[in-house]
Amino acid sequence: MTLQLMAIVALGLMCGSELNVAAFIHPALNRQPMEVHVPMRSSFAVLLGKVMPFWMSGSTLLNLLLLLPVGHLNKAAWDVAAVSLGIQVFAVLFSLAGPVPINNRIAKWTPESLPDDWKAQEHRWDLYHWVRTGGLIVAFALLVSSFSLR
Repeated sequence: MTLQLMAIVALGLMCGSELNVAAFIHPALNRQPMEVHVPMRSSFAVLLGKVMPFWMSGSTLLNLLLLLPVGHLNKAAWDVAAVSLGIQVFAVLFSLAGPVPINNRIAKWTPESLPDDWKAQEHRWDLYHWVRTGGLIVAFALLVSSFSLR
């Protein structure tokens, strides 16, 4: 039960963080003048680019451990946790293919060194981030459901 609670808390906190970035941080940054927007967006890209790989992989690993015999899940709980894990794995792979390369570019931006398509790149990152966040929220709901099926 402790492992399952740890997996739920880790994924839940990550979902909250991801939702905060999508719904509040980036929209607030988008309303700022470029001289504020770009350095802040770049700063967040650096910080979250360092933290999120550990958080996403750690959360996914906790969910994976639930599926091993040490998780002690019954068939129904195991099935739901497995679907949650599948979504988390997809989110990690999707991140590596979509938002991470854009994030790595944004992390190097300054107001003086913006590429011509910087707004389009930010928009694409935001779109990918909403897709990933939505998937992670579904994975979280499934993981919570697996706990109730225990």
